[in-house]
Amino acid sequence: MSDIPLFPVAGWTVGPIPRLGIATIKFDFLTNSLQSPAQANEGRHYALTPAQLRELMQRMQSALDVLESSGEQGPEGPLN
Repeated sequence: MSDIPLFPVAGWTVGPIPRLGIATIKFDFLTNSLQSPAQANEGRHYALTPAQLRELMQRMQSALDVLESSGEQGPEGPLN
């Protein structure tokens, strides 16, 4: 089990801002197991450069590859 606090993602928003040369990403999240995704806490908008976006995409793909090749499966996310 992980010792770090985990906040399940309930939704996200991603979008480019061409005039600034960045993209934004925002994750809405749950703070407890009784909270429904419809009641998610609104996250902050984070700004990423194109280089940061590429690195994030690569790291997420690597994490996905590990999860999909692992024999262990954790519980699914919120069902509400």
